[in-house]
Amino acid sequence: MSAAVRPIRASLLDVIAREFKPYRFAQEMLARASNKTPRTAKNWLSGSSAPDIEALIELMASCNSIADEVERLVAERRKAREDTQCPGSPLN
Repeated sequence: MSAAVRPIRASLLDVIAREFKPYRFAQEMLARASNKTPRTAKNWLSGSSAPDIEALIELMASCNSIADEVERLVAERRKAREDTQCPGSPLN
């Protein structure tokens, strides 16, 4: 994988912050969108932790910008692995 590829966690937390930090009740709004607690949302907004997969799916369903960023990250990593086949894929 290319050294230029930005860490997933940082990219994800940046898009969450861009989407929610401008609002007065950011952590409450983020908590509602992810079905998590406001304290958990506060930790994401501060960058001290990142959403688990369940919360990430909820956020992707709630916010197009977060879904777009995750899809962009997946596409970026697929491109970086173009010549690599998944070990579980049948050989052609």
